[in-house]
Amino acid sequence: MEDMKAKIKELAKSLGMNLCGFGNPERLSGAPEGKRPEDTLPGVKTVIVVGARLLDGVIQANFRAVEGNRWDLKGLYGTYGYSTLPNFELTYVCYAIANFIEETTGAIATPLSTGPMTNGMQISIRHAAVAAGLGEFGHLGIVLTPEYGPRNRFGVILTQMELEPDPLYTGKPLCTNCGVCAKVCPTGAIPTPGTEDPACVMIGEKECKYGKLNYPKCNKGIMAMNKAIGGKEDYLTELEPTWEDIATASRKMPMDNQGLSHGASWMCGRCLSYCTAGNWGDHFKKTGLSQGAASAFFEEKK
Repeated sequence: MEDMKAKIKELAKSLGMNLCGFGNPERLSGAPEGKRPEDTLPGVKTVIVVGARLLDGVIQANFRAVEGNRWDLKGLYGTYGYSTLPNFELTYVCYAIANFIEETTGAIATPLSTGPMTNGMQISIRHAAVAAGLGEFGHLGIVLTPEYGPRNRFGVILTQMELEPDPLYTGKPLCTNCGVCAKVCPTGAIPTPGTEDPACVMIGEKECKYGKLNYPKCNKGIMAMNKAIGGKEDYLTELEPTWEDIATASRKMPMDNQGLSHGASWMCGRCLSYCTAGNWGDHFKKTGLSQGAASAFFEEKK
């Protein structure tokens, strides 16, 4: 079956993917009931994960917004880095790989939903990416890869075809707990490393830890619910919002007719943009694309 793995990886690359890894359902057996691979596809043997990197030229639009007050450029991140193109691309690729498996081998293959414009979430895509050996969790709660840090998007295909899983990532730690993600978070959703006990999950035999995010605060940021963080009006001013506060503020916000999702859920992304993993210094500091918090971090480390 190594030949089939090679063919799938080659297909993924030919369709524009930068990453492709293989896991198994056993590594995700600790997921909540209803969110395990076998809950979607009975008899699943392999969890295939593909990944697309986010363009440096798209991430830099976030720097222009945060560092230069160019909030009109956030749409570039929304379109090419968050809700639209990466997820359409991943959706097409997951379908193509599932179709290739079924047409070539006769084994059942199920492509899963991707991104914020999905019809529900079947399993945790970020946990699947770790289970496929593509990287590890960072303190900011999303997956870091050696190649791109957190600047990736992932898609998943489940199949009844049994393929050898790739090794879990065991290389140099990708997250140094430097705290840049907490520093740049405009709502305080990410705890400063060391101030709270981290979340802990098991992926196979590997213990994975990451910061416990305050998701109502995160939603306040990604939807830009007040002017101080790029919003048009102060829809939400509570410093410690509840989910009820988020829902109330959401009802006050007018429908956004500039995007397909009718709501700007991409108005932040600072933690992803400023995270120092994935050769951030070479990509954004040395090129002069960012003069913000992570650049200051590199200056402090000299």
